[in-house]
Amino acid sequence: FGLIIVLFLLNNKSQSDLNVHTSEIFEGDSSKIFRFQIINKADTLDLIRTDSTWTISQADTLIIKNNQIDNLFNRVLKVEKELQVTKNSDKWEKFGVNDSLGKKFVFYDIENNIIGNFIFGNEGQDYQHNYVRESEEENVYRTNDNVFYLLNTSVTYWGKNPPKPKAEVDSTSTK
Repeated sequence: FGLIIVLFLLNNKSQSDLNVHTSEIFEGDSSKIFRFQIINKADTLDLIRTDSTWTISQADTLIIKNNQIDNLFNRVLKVEKELQVTKNSDKWEKFGVNDSLGKKFVFYDIENNIIGNFIFGNEGQDYQHNYVRESEEENVYRTNDNVFYLLNTSVTYWGKNPPKPKAEVDSTSTK
């Protein structure tokens, strides 16, 4: 009978090791974020919040597309580290999370202190996931969602031109 209990406990332990333990990349208070910075090779985009309004520092005449900001908060910040794929820095290039291949995603508080600093990679054939590592750490994780394309440095991805004023019709003119 004791052997059955030991076998049961060993089986239970081995089954629990197979569970995937996920965690969001950012588990802090997102209302404390006042700036996002996205860096892709030589291109940099800064999104800055003043009160409740977001602007693009490189194109302050554009009107922010709110759905893109929503994607940062609801998808990118909430993407989950699903599976550790390596802790060996020699393999960063394979997953696209080194400084030259990856997209850097940094966010700051109101005093311009870094709250989060991540590098996202999208190397390989897996289009449903991507890879992420914290800038100062060696561990690389596969994510539960592909958010790589949301980290776009084009100002027109984030903003649109303001509507042109409508020409007023002169009702006093005669034909």
